[in-house]
Amino acid sequence: MTWGALFKSEWFKLRGRRVIWILLAVLVLFSSLIVVLRFGDYEVRKDRTIRDEVLFLPGRPLPSEEVLIDCEKYLADGLLPPASEFPAPLTPEDADPLLTERECNKEVTEIKAAVAKLVDEFTLPGAIPKALRWTQLVSIPVLAFLTVLIVGSEYGWGTLRTVLMKGAGRWRFLSVKLALLVLAMAITWIIVLGTIIATSAIVTAISDVGHGDWTSGVVGDVISDTAKAMYSSLPYIALAALLSVLFSRFAGGTLAAAGVATVYFFVDVFAFGRLLKLFDDVSWLADLAELDLGWNTAGWMFGEGREPIPGFALAGAIGQVDYPSELHSFFALLVYTLIFGGLAFWLFQRRDVGGPAV
Repeated sequence: MTWGALFKSEWFKLRGRRVIWILLAVLVLFSSLIVVLRFGDYEVRKDRTIRDEVLFLPGRPLPSEEVLIDCEKYLADGLLPPASEFPAPLTPEDADPLLTERECNKEVTEIKAAVAKLVDEFTLPGAIPKALRWTQLVSIPVLAFLTVLIVGSEYGWGTLRTVLMKGAGRWRFLSVKLALLVLAMAITWIIVLGTIIATSAIVTAISDVGHGDWTSGVVGDVISDTAKAMYSSLPYIALAALLSVLFSRFAGGTLAAAGVATVYFFVDVFAFGRLLKLFDDVSWLADLAELDLGWNTAGWMFGEGREPIPGFALAGAIGQVDYPSELHSFFALLVYTLIFGGLAFWLFQRRDVGGPAV
């Protein structure tokens, strides 16, 4: 069987499996959701009154309840609330205007900076890297699950021996399956990119803000972020392929491989970050992180500086940490891809192809 004939045959199988396209569609919708969530957060916060409490001069009794003021109004006219809003025995004369003004300035500055950041995250071009990075984190378990379905399906159907007897060859057969998956992944990321741009354009048109400038540097960053999202998925695809072959002898092996690949990702990326945050004074744990797949994946996507640790909430974080450098992460992901992929091909060449039913 030629490469072209095998590719066509496997594409026909892939095209007919609805669950694969449904899961890829979920990724596309998720990328759009990230932009919409940022826009929704902006709409909630943009007109919210910025309030802070009145602070009192030293030696005055502690107030029985807070006296709140509109910070923007107070900074504009310097007027405090009427005496009737102050708990006895305090009066407006007991307030510390300088300290109150300073705290209000700080609160207004922080809130306005947070709102400006939200604007950058739902308007173009700033919306693209934010949505891409968090979609990439969700895409990894999805792509690992799809890899298990695509590679392990022949075992479950009991058709692997029949296909190989047609002269496909084990190495060629597995190569074509993985190549098709990578192709589907690449197409999906291009669609994701288009979806993010379209969603951002729509919500920006609805809002009262404008988008940023598209420079040659920005376009280069968009292409780079998309390529990085694709590259970061490769070691997990290789790992899922290895698990598919490894569990092929067992009944329910396809589901077991999918479960192990997915659980490994979530534990590695999310739980490992929490461990680092809890035990940041343990030097060997930080050294271990330099070699960890999930941590290098985060470093590859987020960069080396003080960047967010992925949390369980959508696009949320549980703190900040120093990730490995991008160059270190690039080679770490490459090594993991070669090791997992090499083991998958080595094991597939030697494993019995009968396989139990799923």
